[in-house]
Amino acid sequence: MIKEFIDMPRLERWVGRTFSFLAPNTWTTISLVIAVFAFCMIANGQIAAGLFFFLLASLCDLIDGKVARFSNRASALGAFWDGIVDRFVDALMIASFFFLPFNQSRLHIDLLLFSLLFATLLPPFIVAYANHRGAVPDPTEKVIWRIAFRSEYLLLFLLVIALFPFTPMVSYYLLWASLILMVSTVVQSLVLVFIRSKDYR
Repeated sequence: MIKEFIDMPRLERWVGRTFSFLAPNTWTTISLVIAVFAFCMIANGQIAAGLFFFLLASLCDLIDGKVARFSNRASALGAFWDGIVDRFVDALMIASFFFLPFNQSRLHIDLLLFSLLFATLLPPFIVAYANHRGAVPDPTEKVIWRIAFRSEYLLLFLLVIALFPFTPMVSYYLLWASLILMVSTVVQSLVLVFIRSKDYR
């Protein structure tokens, strides 16, 4: 949803031109490498450094698409690789939450984070699988729109990390807010597939 409001063509062209010295897939791969490094930082208790590198990974992920469109190097393989790397980065970010010392019981936090991981990874799969199986042909991901796209939940995840050193309880509530948002998105995506599939029978 955020994308619809901040999609500024002039800024997109500037980013695409400025960072076109590397191929789009290179930017995508760099974002994955940086996210692995960010995870390692948080796992070693360096929360501020981890936050910085997760922000950097998110910026690289933003750059790749702009460079692809600006340089006319957009490809099906690039879109595939971008989607795969996004899922890896999402998983690494949620996995880093396991290393934040929340006051709640370990089992409670583990179940919360497992549920969050599953609910975060499922919506893109629902859309891709509905498209792949022909239930809802949706190559541009516009037919099955979602409450939360990546920009919304990434913002929440980054806030969890950023606020944890100052207010762990707020970070904990943000985890719950993220889970509610993503479960709602899963339900909405599934309902839309069943509704829209009637148009393609």
